[in-house]
Amino acid sequence: MKIRWLVIFCSLSIATSQASTLVNIPELIGKTPKQVASILKKPESCSKSKYGEKCSYAVGETEIVFINGKADWITVEGLDSIPFNQNALASLGITPKAPTFQNNFSLRWNSIMGVREITIFKGTKDTDYAYIKAFTE
Repeated sequence: MKIRWLVIFCSLSIATSQASTLVNIPELIGKTPKQVASILKKPESCSKSKYGEKCSYAVGETEIVFINGKADWITVEGLDSIPFNQNALASLGITPKAPTFQNNFSLRWNSIMGVREITIFKGTKDTDYAYIKAFTE
């Protein structure tokens, strides 16, 4: 009976942790627009920017700049209900850890899980948005 409860608990824990990921950043970085569309669905809009094509997606209110044809700069706006702390990384598919830098308005991680830089910005109460630089400074 104890094993059955353990299996049920573990299954619920896995489902809960997966449900907490809003946008899985490691799954997106370095992908082409077509590959990203297969993950986030068709973009709501795309336009040319100074650095490459910029597309907006409904999932997580996400905007991606494709530099040299690859997902590089990513902004996730749909984080309003996520508490402003290191655990906000989980909503981006990143294992939480202490930030490299922090102040009252931002938390930043350098070289985390193959990503150059992730910065999470504070909103009025909780997290406002995250800005990810995968490769390009």
